Amino acid sequence: MGSSPIDRCIVLPLRPANQDDFDGSGLALHFLLGNVLVLHSGFKEMWFGWRAKKIFPQPQMLKRYCRHTGEQLDLTEVSRVQKIRFWIYGSYTGPTVSLHVFDAQAHQNPISSIDLTISTDDGLVRFRSQFIQWLAALKHPMDQTQAQAALWPESIERVGLDAVGRALEQFYIYGYGSNESLDIAPFEKAAAVSPDSFMAQDLYGWALYRNREYISAKIAFLKSLRINPAGAGAMSGLMWCGVYGKDLEEALYWSARKADVCGQDVNAAREKGRRRYEKVNG
Repeated sequence: MGSSPIDRCIVLPLRPANQDDFDGSGLALHFLLGNVLVLHSGFKEMWFGWRAKKIFPQPQMLKRYCRHTGEQLDLTEVSRVQKIRFWIYGSYTGPTVSLHVFDAQAHQNPISSIDLTISTDDGLVRFRSQFIQWLAALKHPMDQTQAQAALWPESIERVGLDAVGRALEQFYIYGYGSNESLDIAPFEKAAAVSPDSFMAQDLYGWALYRNREYISAKIAFLKSLRINPAGAGAMSGLMWCGVYGKDLEEALYWSARKADVCGQDVNAAREKGRRRYEKVNG
């Protein structure tokens, strides 16, 4: 796999192996793996949600892709247009996730595949550990400190994965544009079903943030960080809450914290946070 620090890698939503067996777990596990990769200093940060509208121009196309195995995506063309080298994609059954890696620079794809067992008994630690070992076998190991940070115990059951995934799907669809507030109910449900899940609390924070409820969003983000102290996505949310809440020190603090856990230049991150603050607040 051997890539440079500027390579981008996106984890696509995982899809049901059998078309009639959709639940939210594939989307939740896609989100979980994204929260692992954000800590990987060998890749440039690249969340699926940032490019969802460019990959799937209509929300119905995204929804069909998430729910129907027959819906295809031309990764060669999408890679060329979006300038993204690596794509991790796959499918899930009740007990297993099958993952594949597409490399836009390879002559044959996928370049590697692996089956991971879905077990919530250990907080999905083994699931992520095997994923990290797979990356290492592809000559793209994570730094040991970052790898350890990516293995927080995620306290969630299958019903919680379903709730998180369904809420995440709604979050992506909302990103296509709406004049109305985001319906917060699915996010409240996910947080209630799995109150000690980083993913549920982090996603709840982002939903509140989208509705400009910055104080409530901060509470959810901070709760998620008590579960996963290296939650880079939640730190980004807190940075933006600082920006829109007109709290410069908060914006700078969380910019620096996120850079630190991601192995990036802390001073450069603080300066970037300052520029964001000034752009919004003048």
